[in-house]
Amino acid sequence: MRVPFRTVPLLSVTLAGAVSLTLAACGSDSSSSSSSATTAAPAATTAATPAAGNTVDVTLKEFKIIPVPPTAKAGEVTFNLSNIGKVEHEFVVIKTDKDAGDLLKGNEADEAGAVGEDGGIKPGKTAKLKLKLKAGHYALICNLPGHYQAGQYANFNVS
Repeated sequence: MRVPFRTVPLLSVTLAGAVSLTLAACGSDSSSSSSSATTAAPAATTAATPAAGNTVDVTLKEFKIIPVPPTAKAGEVTFNLSNIGKVEHEFVVIKTDKDAGDLLKGNEADEAGAVGEDGGIKPGKTAKLKLKLKAGHYALICNLPGHYQAGQYANFNVS
């Protein structure tokens, strides 16, 4: 089929408009996906970097406490606690100059300097603990019978 010459410019303008709209739409999809990639990137923090908003995710299990990140800025700190173990655990925050592994006094850790705790988190459960922390060194421990001695503690720093 032969297209009359005078309709060729009209087709060219129509095709150019459609291509422009398509490219504009692709451009906005591309920029929105790059913005979500940018938004998602800060969630991945390194172990040495304080968490955005002073939120620390803490995993409790037999027999470990794993804070991510292991640091925060002074002020209100929210600990998101998650017990992925098979037994109940507690979470105690102690301001101390001692290493978290050097608090044993008798059969349990010395809790002198404790600034807050969650007394019992059942297996598979989560909890939040919000504390106002000053700059310094803290020990994060589970002090249920035998847990501290089994190594359930971690060092934590606030700057």
